Amino acid sequence: MCIVLLTACNGDPITINAISHDNKIYATIEDSLIDEQQTRVELNKYKQTVWTANDEILLLSANDFSIWGFNGKTGDRSGSFTKKTQYGLPEVDLNFNGVYYAIYNYSLLYSYFNDGTPALYSSVLAEQSYKEQSYGLKANSMVGTSTDGKNFSFENILGYLRLSLTGSKRVQSITLAGNDNEVMYGTFYFMCTDRDNLYWESDYDFGYSITLNCGEDGVQLTDTPTEFYFVLKPTTFTKGISIAINFTDGTSYPKSTIKSISIEKNTIQPMATINTGGDIEWQRVNITHKGEYITAPYLYGLSSIIGDIDWGDGYSSPINDVDYHDYNDSDNTHTISIQTTGATIIEFKDCSGITEIDLSNF
Repeated sequence: MCIVLLTACNGDPITINAISHDNKIYATIEDSLIDEQQTRVELNKYKQTVWTANDEILLLSANDFSIWGFNGKTGDRSGSFTKKTQYGLPEVDLNFNGVYYAIYNYSLLYSYFNDGTPALYSSVLAEQSYKEQSYGLKANSMVGTSTDGKNFSFENILGYLRLSLTGSKRVQSITLAGNDNEVMYGTFYFMCTDRDNLYWESDYDFGYSITLNCGEDGVQLTDTPTEFYFVLKPTTFTKGISIAINFTDGTSYPKSTIKSISIEKNTIQPMATINTGGDIEWQRVNITHKGEYITAPYLYGLSSIIGDIDWGDGYSSPINDVDYHDYNDSDNTHTISIQTTGATIIEFKDCSGITEIDLSNF
């Protein structure tokens, strides 16, 4: 792949409309040209895509590469765009086939393959911001196409996971991770002619969990469910997901599911309401051991596993905190009890001295 950097003028305004229906979000642009680096598209209370003041979009075609800025105000579903920056055309002929492309929330400007097929870049954010009844500002990505360079039809290329929480505490943040080490955030690219297949760009930062930041004061939970949105690349989490709900008082509430969950493009995937005021679903593992020391098992699941290990001699330690434990008492046999939550895998690197492992409550 060859990265093409673009270099800089002004133009006529363009008009955009955003529409939605049910749990699917649609965006349609009429009489418009498009481009964006500082995108802040969001949802209104009807789950309709709306624009935010100062949004930007990026236009790419065989004869134009430019950035356009939104002239309207936050919450508008239509408005005008004015050209802000004109870039020089590349020295190579790209195969746009007469189609104009626009991207909202671009990471790199663009690149192309050896056959001249252009590719666009965007990203899934590692830290997303809470917004009431919406995904966070700057989190969404859209692609628009046009045959005349003025009338664009946009489509969302990412998916959305919605959590509904009840309780009495204030949520500071929520961490989300897949149970099979799925990549959750980073830069991705796609062919202009194929917006259904998104590929992670391995040369750029990526990671395995996303944090939804709810601000310094947090979000107050009540008996009425409060919605929290994550923006994700379309993915099937075959082993489910794990979340850690972190409160302003320093406590956490973990939750994990082993059910396969599919995040689809342009679709809100709702999850069952979680009562954070209920009892935590603890998992327990009991190990019978003979010997002077034991190698500590390692647990995987949530980005920070909650729980501890009781070594059976009066000592305990947090999950994944130590590599082994020495026994200094006179007993030859000990029962090690692990209490955890959110764990999906337990790994034993050394079973020396272990005579029994009870996983019936794991």
